[in-house]
Amino acid sequence: MSSPTLETPAIVRVPREAKVFSYSKDHEPAVTVEPGQTVVVETTSAFGEFALAPGDDLSGLDVARCDPLTGPIAIAGAEPGDVLEVHIDSIEVEGLAPQGVLPEIGILDWPRLPLEFLAVEDGEIIFPGGLRLAVRPNLGCIGVAPAGEPVASVLPGDFGGNIDTRFVCAGATVRLPVFAPGALLVLGDCHQLQGDGELCGVAPETDAVVTLHTTLRKDLAPLSRPQILTGERVMFLASAPTLEEAGALATRDLLEAIVAATGLSEDHAYLLLTMIADLEVCQVVNGLRTARVGVDRILFEGLHEDSSLSV
Repeated sequence: MSSPTLETPAIVRVPREAKVFSYSKDHEPAVTVEPGQTVVVETTSAFGEFALAPGDDLSGLDVARCDPLTGPIAIAGAEPGDVLEVHIDSIEVEGLAPQGVLPEIGILDWPRLPLEFLAVEDGEIIFPGGLRLAVRPNLGCIGVAPAGEPVASVLPGDFGGNIDTRFVCAGATVRLPVFAPGALLVLGDCHQLQGDGELCGVAPETDAVVTLHTTLRKDLAPLSRPQILTGERVMFLASAPTLEEAGALATRDLLEAIVAATGLSEDHAYLLLTMIADLEVCQVVNGLRTARVGVDRILFEGLHEDSSLSV
């Protein structure tokens, strides 16, 4: 009698108890999923390791226990040189979200500030003073294992990481370079709402449930750094010690993509991107700075002579 065939479950759930504090090829996968499989990921607030209460501030926190990451999620068949596309289907926030100031982290020199705990009602954040702001959740951290040594969860890099980019939201696709077998995807640090820069260093930090699926692209040239695709924009991201350095790396990545797509010289590609691209700030608060260079998607796709190169 033959053994029964075991079917792969349609949906895989990764609980927030599957937790790490670094991006690393040495972590054992919490789960292994097939490309295209729906994955539901429970993420923990950036301060989920700490019992915080009204009146507390964020001074004296152990940064090594901030930004817990759920995972890793191994993608079957992923190999170094591949491109992993993470399609974010939905993000649902859970519970109250603390927001305050981490000393010496924000863009302004600011004294200690008691935490606000922000609730969500009917899709709106209830902010002090009677303000109500529409919820727009984004993941602060999303990344894969880097090629080298482990990197702390609070840092960004070529592998993704703590890029704090408001476009890492429902409906977006995040492209990540694969550096290790299985890719070892991790995510966390969800915010109820975040503007470019995350200027005070702390957006409203919330637990969340993220639904996603992945595509493994072996037909694309290897990436150097992350990209984000939305319905309207294509964005090239880079992290570096200064915004100028990060912007230069992202600009170089776009320039090379234009050359590959059009056959233009680098000189002409540089002139072209100056007309069609925007240099924007993702975050200025995570040790390294993260910048992005964005192009209208319809314009970028129209540049491609060979449709197989299209995003």
